[in-house]
Amino acid sequence: MKRYSYNYETIIHFSSAIKAHCFKLRCIPCNNDFQKIIKNEFQLLPVEKVIHDKDFFGNPVQYGTINDAHNIFVFISSGVVEQDNYVLPDDGMSDFFLTQTSYTQLEADHFSTKTEKWPSLSNMGKAVALMKEVYDRMIYSPGATSYATLAREAYSEKKGVCQDYSHILIGLCRQNGIPARYINGFIKGTGETHAWIEIFSGDKWYGLDPTNNKIIDYGYIKIGHGRDASDCPVNRGVFTGNAIQTTEIRVSVFSK
Repeated sequence: MKRYSYNYETIIHFSSAIKAHCFKLRCIPCNNDFQKIIKNEFQLLPVEKVIHDKDFFGNPVQYGTINDAHNIFVFISSGVVEQDNYVLPDDGMSDFFLTQTSYTQLEADHFSTKTEKWPSLSNMGKAVALMKEVYDRMIYSPGATSYATLAREAYSEKKGVCQDYSHILIGLCRQNGIPARYINGFIKGTGETHAWIEIFSGDKWYGLDPTNNKIIDYGYIKIGHGRDASDCPVNRGVFTGNAIQTTEIRVSVFSK
């Protein structure tokens, strides 16, 4: 078992005051078979009542409404998690994660790779081989894509960030009959949020990080999963007002 302290902070500045701000957040880590929350502190500014619940996939969510006018929105999640090796048991949803979405769908001629050439490999072995092909093919390029970029678009440009790498690998896995899902979370070090995937092999879910061509063991703090990035964003909301948003995100994860 290993322990990690984490601190996630988002500061959103609005160019003019907004109100009737309804928000839905995913910034508190999951409790599951490989990861336990030992300590968590959640802060919100402006201070408002927050409802803690779970979404369709079982991810922790925090939501509420700020009715008063405000021009800044801050949420902070910090604490300690204890982790075992990154492996999750069958949750009965593997078939659900075989269906492509608009984010993960690839054109028929985008990847000639077919896992039939690895007939003796498990789903895990095939997914790892596909991950290496994605890693070798793509160039990590912040700013080259946006949140709305589709896997087929990132593939055509051969550029992207962790969201794009994950969508492409999910698309490839599903194309080859391997259940795969999108993960949002934090990784050891400092920076911003990170995305990776989980694939189903045998009777377990395993983590793969295509951005770093890595089979995940420790140091990745999971906050949510879904079919693609649209199912588990850290922050989503609506408000009344005509304001431009400027966002600062800071994440740090260190061994305890």
